Amino acid sequence: MKKLLLKYRYGFLLIFPLLLVIFSLGEADTRFSYDVDRFFSKSDLSKEESMIISLLSEDQSFGISAREKKELARAIVRYSVRIQIPDGVLLSGYKPLPSLFLLSWAKTRTGMKTSAKKGFGILNLPESFVQEMEAMAGAKIDRKIDIYSYSIQYKLALLKYKEYLSEGNSVESAYSKLYGTSYSDAEWDLFEKNYKTYAEKITYENKP
Repeated sequence: MKKLLLKYRYGFLLIFPLLLVIFSLGEADTRFSYDVDRFFSKSDLSKEESMIISLLSEDQSFGISAREKKELARAIVRYSVRIQIPDGVLLSGYKPLPSLFLLSWAKTRTGMKTSAKKGFGILNLPESFVQEMEAMAGAKIDRKIDIYSYSIQYKLALLKYKEYLSEGNSVESAYSKLYGTSYSDAEWDLFEKNYKTYAEKITYENKP
């Protein structure tokens, strides 16, 4: 027996790392499945994300897929915590909810896409704005892929928007400064109208 163990001692040494590899592969596969389930499972969505997805599902003007709606909802909720709307601001009589504010922003700019005011992505960011952000970051922004990411769109827009707000600009003035010449005089009225439409579709407790 002793001779047998000595003969195959190296074989036994290989078994342990092999078992570790097998178990790790199984764990990785399980973790991957869990992450995928988390991404697509409705039960994992926060109440705010579910609310945004519901509003997007009722609004066909965006023309995006079900998966894109989930991605947009996640981006909106994620970046809604990064914007602080000044106290006392009302949109069509409603105290703005940050996530609903960002959704109305996307809807307004989506509706402003004309040949004369064509921009990038769901927020219709003008070329001049993208160039300014490139100069600030000292890096090139990919205009074929990266700029169309919902998260990147909100991240870039809110960097300047918050800066304008901190300078004492109103929510409307900060918005108009961000878009510059691509801003329309009637745009903020449309923004408020879009906000009111969404606000009236949900159980809203922040109306004064």
